Amino acid sequence: MNERNVLVPMGLSLLTGLLIGGIAGVLYAPQSGVRTRRQISNFGQDMKERAGEMVEDTKGSMEKLADQGRRMVHV
Repeated sequence: MNERNVLVPMGLSLLTGLLIGGIAGVLYAPQSGVRTRRQISNFGQDMKERAGEMVEDTKGSMEKLADQGRRMVHV
């Protein structure tokens, strides 16, 4: 069988499945889109804050290690 003859039906099946899944997701969603977008936004903000805290913690740890290294070199 020709490769193209197999890929076209597979592609159409994939697109059909995505369309049906998208429609089903919208129809059976447990909450409104506005609420979902708000939750995603809040999650993103929380992750941004946590990442900032991790950067600050890492920066502090690296500064301590650099100070220890400087003291060892000067001894």
